[in-house]
Amino acid sequence: MSYSDRCTDLQTYFDIKRHQCVSCDMKWIKPGFEFVPNCGYADNGGRRDSHTQKCKDNFWNDGRRGKCQTCSACPTGEKTVHHCNPTVDTQCSHIGETTDPTVKSLKEDYRVEIWSPLIILLACVMVGALTYYIYKKKNKSRQGLIADGNGNVAFLSQRDGQEWKAVLIPQLSAAPLRLVLDDLDVLEELIILLDPEGHGVKCTRHLASHCSFPSTWINYTYSMRDSKSPLKTLLEGVTTKYPEWTVGHLVRLLGEIGRTDAIVVLAKLRPSIHVV
Repeated sequence: MSYSDRCTDLQTYFDIKRHQCVSCDMKWIKPGFEFVPNCGYADNGGRRDSHTQKCKDNFWNDGRRGKCQTCSACPTGEKTVHHCNPTVDTQCSHIGETTDPTVKSLKEDYRVEIWSPLIILLACVMVGALTYYIYKKKNKSRQGLIADGNGNVAFLSQRDGQEWKAVLIPQLSAAPLRLVLDDLDVLEELIILLDPEGHGVKCTRHLASHCSFPSTWINYTYSMRDSKSPLKTLLEGVTTKYPEWTVGHLVRLLGEIGRTDAIVVLAKLRPSIHVV
């Protein structure tokens, strides 16, 4: 039976305002009921019937569908623990399986007890693997390739667990220290990195101490930092005091005070810019 000549889907009706078939409104459905054909509407908008009707025998609807469903039958090997009614389908269980909620709860608790240690163990393994990965990554950054700029490569290697020894490629390592003063771009980067004090890292002050300059000279140099960079003053003093020093000497000292970031900058030096 149908109340509409335009809407073949019996769960729709003809909306005369929109001139099209629209779905029946699910707000009309209650558990144990289903839509009547075309929600009870005729094509002219008139009502021919109520929106819904009760499910027939051996049919059910929990209120989430527009049409009642045929009750299920338990398959062979299972028994019926709850017979179908207008709002709930048939419920089955394996023969021998308990339906006692207390027993079911105990079984679920047992499963939790079994799985919880496995989950904790898996989490520990994952944390351990992540810690090892971070350690290896950090260790790798301190041993091996450190920088690669303009064909210049810097390497670091650890010695005695504390002291660091840094090595550049031969042609750059053997270049005169004056090269650092001549390359203004590299010098500016080094000044930005090394002149500031604090933040738990060693600076130009520590580098000057490693170059055997007295503390009075270092303090005076820092007192004049508003007019001239302490690092630039130090490099000028070193090239005068130790004219034989090379870039390699500076790299070694930077490695000893843990400033590998400055070694990376030194790898950008271009030996060709130095004029002897």
